[in-house]
Amino acid sequence: MSGPAGPDLSAAVLRGLEAQRARLRERIAAGERRAGWKIALNDPRVQQALGISAPVIGHLTSATVLPAGGSHSLAGATRPAIEPEVAVHIGEDGEVAGLGAALEVIDVDMPFEDLVAVMAGNVFHRAAVLGPVAAGATELAGRTARMTREAGEAVIDVAEAALAPREVVGLVSGYLEAVGERLHAGDVIIAGSLVPAAPLAGSERVELEINGLGSVALDVRSA
Repeated sequence: MSGPAGPDLSAAVLRGLEAQRARLRERIAAGERRAGWKIALNDPRVQQALGISAPVIGHLTSATVLPAGGSHSLAGATRPAIEPEVAVHIGEDGEVAGLGAALEVIDVDMPFEDLVAVMAGNVFHRAAVLGPVAAGATELAGRTARMTREAGEAVIDVAEAALAPREVVGLVSGYLEAVGERLHAGDVIIAGSLVPAAPLAGSERVELEINGLGSVALDVRSA
């Protein structure tokens, strides 16, 4: 997949970023710890419908990043779905220090049409689980992902489906700089879904394995 030339800094996106920053600061003040960021709305069809030229971002905190192999309840969810993703781990100098596998649970609980509200709500984020870091891995060429769940198995050409890790870092950095923030060493960026979000309807185990980058699993509970 070819990456975006840069962030979309239109007025609506900037309002959404400012609302996100305010929410993140409230959460940190309440005791949550910053964990990183997420690429969202990376489907070109969704971008076209919303009138944006690039994916947007959301944030991750200790409240929603689950232990590897953990579980997550869908209680109260409206339209939950699972997304297989590449995790980009940030090093001391803001570079790509390693890659890994990640799963994100989203909940499409509001209309897509109001971009500012969607971004203020952290772009449908509900939970994420991260696999181990493949330290020193920086490229996606030749990598295949395999997502396994009760409905079957999907095999994904990662380089074709994902933004290049350096593009991910540049995109997130551009958005953060626009609101006076920056990447920190130790941040992780989950880099956007490799496939259209897969609806979740009940209890099941979802596993994602990316060759050379390890695997991650999540037990989803219906309640």
